[in-house]
Amino acid sequence: MKVDTTTLDNGLRIITANMPEARSVSAAVLAGVGSRHEDYPVNGGVSHFLEHLLFKGTKKRPSTKIIAEAVDGVGGSNNAYTSNDLTNYYIKLPHQHADLALDILSDMIQNPLLDPVEVDRERGAVVEEMNMRRDDPASFVHMVFPRLLWPEDPLGREVIGSEEVVKTIARDAIAEYQALHYSSDNLVVAVAGDVDHAHMAGQIQDLMGGMKPRKPPKPPKLNPALAPEMAQAITKDTNQAHIVIGCQAYPYNHRLDMAARVMTNMLGAGLSSRLFINVRERQGLAYSVYADYDNFIDTGEFDVYAGVNLDKIPQAITSIMAELQRVRLQPVGEAELTKVKNKMSGGLQMALENTFAVADRLGRRLVLLNQVKTPEETLAEIEAVTAGDVMEAARDLLAPGKLRMAIIAPDTAAAAATFEELSTK
Repeated sequence: MKVDTTTLDNGLRIITANMPEARSVSAAVLAGVGSRHEDYPVNGGVSHFLEHLLFKGTKKRPSTKIIAEAVDGVGGSNNAYTSNDLTNYYIKLPHQHADLALDILSDMIQNPLLDPVEVDRERGAVVEEMNMRRDDPASFVHMVFPRLLWPEDPLGREVIGSEEVVKTIARDAIAEYQALHYSSDNLVVAVAGDVDHAHMAGQIQDLMGGMKPRKPPKPPKLNPALAPEMAQAITKDTNQAHIVIGCQAYPYNHRLDMAARVMTNMLGAGLSSRLFINVRERQGLAYSVYADYDNFIDTGEFDVYAGVNLDKIPQAITSIMAELQRVRLQPVGEAELTKVKNKMSGGLQMALENTFAVADRLGRRLVLLNQVKTPEETLAEIEAVTAGDVMEAARDLLAPGKLRMAIIAPDTAAAAATFEELSTK
């Protein structure tokens, strides 16, 4: 894989990954704006709402149907996602149609109609997406949990935003938000597949070289204060207890970031992970149990999720907390450490066969950090992690008092009491 970058005169950054054996190409336009840039009471959810609206028609392709048919007509697919830090619009299709993907994406970014009729129609669709997520407790508990880690910061808010804002925000306010944040110097175009960098850069210059830079505003400075309460419990008539236990973690480029990722994989990634073996296989307390880890530009998040039998909630929490304590107090053995690092390296190498995964990976880092990290550099970082690094990260992140828990269940009193007792040990 050969990775190349170009920055146009207007500040727009281009990154390509040449994958000669790939039969598909993925093109993505990433904007360096997400939910943490919003003022929640005023426009909370506008980043995600705008993501929906850019698919609703442009001057050149004035309807969702026309955009979709252009992609479907060559066997491709298109989609987007909004996160706390960024928004990504992408198309994956056969490699000979790369120019079509760039034409559609650049058209959506620069020439959206934002038709008031479509804006009003899409309000209902976004509210129903909110309802769908809130009706799914396994999803909703992950939306609740960040409130405990960043109660006074936009990171603690739901990316999907406020229902009241989505129902009432004016079309012109959405357009102004896009004009402010979707400037050339806040965009990255990432393309991965059997593509030539010079050709792609030339196409993007022709399509987007006329955009203007604007120096968009940065998100507010992080407020890292944790919620004073150790647990947040939502009482709901469910057949399982849905539990998330976790803590703040490291930002991109922190010296212990990869060690924390190794810790996360050791605890809860795969069928041989500690949590899966102990909580599911040995005790049968949960069907789904895993650990997850995410970076932001100035902090991060580590969490464990479990869907638990209602009769075994305290036992499950005790078992999860025991595993978190064990990784903090007992060094990992070399055999297990090697297995976990091999799993991570192998997973990365297999992911690199997916052109979208490559474009997304390269584009995210470039738009957020203005940096490029090759897969080879990441593989070397994984290999360099030691047992001491893992213990140092675990002792830091999982120290008594740093963990928080969110739970959705019909009866949560015993769960909260159990967690609060164990979280100080």
